[in-house]
Amino acid sequence: MKTKFKSISVIVMMAITIMFQSCSSEDDGVIIENEDQLEDIQGRIEQYQESIENIEAPDDMEQYAQQNTYASNAVFTLAALQVQALAYSSVFLSIPGDAEQQSVIGKNGRNTRTWVWSYGGVTLYYTVTSDATYDYFTYDIEESGVRRTFYEGKISKDGNFYDVRFNGEGGDFVLMTFSKTGSTINFSIKDQSNDGIELVYNEADQSGSIKAFELGVLTESFVWLSNGTGTYTNHATGETFSWP
Repeated sequence: MKTKFKSISVIVMMAITIMFQSCSSEDDGVIIENEDQLEDIQGRIEQYQESIENIEAPDDMEQYAQQNTYASNAVFTLAALQVQALAYSSVFLSIPGDAEQQSVIGKNGRNTRTWVWSYGGVTLYYTVTSDATYDYFTYDIEESGVRRTFYEGKISKDGNFYDVRFNGEGGDFVLMTFSKTGSTINFSIKDQSNDGIELVYNEADQSGSIKAFELGVLTESFVWLSNGTGTYTNHATGETFSWP
């Protein structure tokens, strides 16, 4: 199972580089977090990370993967998707302690807070807007007089819904969406071409499914049960293979 996110690695690596460079103290290189303002949001991001980190294939499925190609591919795809999910959350911004803070209450009643700071000729704008249900965040970059939104998303007050969109050049983007209902996790990544991958995972018994899409069309899928048995389907040919 392969997914075609040409802009993922470039966008994520750019974000991580900017995060560590722009949020570092010039004296000792230590990241300084504005904990008073963003502590609650960061706590919900950590809640999301914990849910992703707890995603594991059933033990029996790991055993089947040693001898069955389809089980092996399912385990590998699950692990790769987990790595991508954690890479996105690692981009969540730490704001320098000396960033200029601006606060505005807009016409819609939302409280908007923006932090502004500069690094290496680039001006950074990090804005958090809140309502009763969500905190919304945007991360703008201004360079040579041109400002663009690089990173934007929202997270629910209970931490059970989180999405983020990374905007590349020329209209490219990657959208990640996470939701959790009870013990069921839904996680997806898709790009501007509607190529994507979706995971449904039950924390209670480790059963789940993974679906891959090209141009919005389902092409491949894995489904596995809590006992580690499962199937792979090639939806282009209609073939289905099972393990063990």
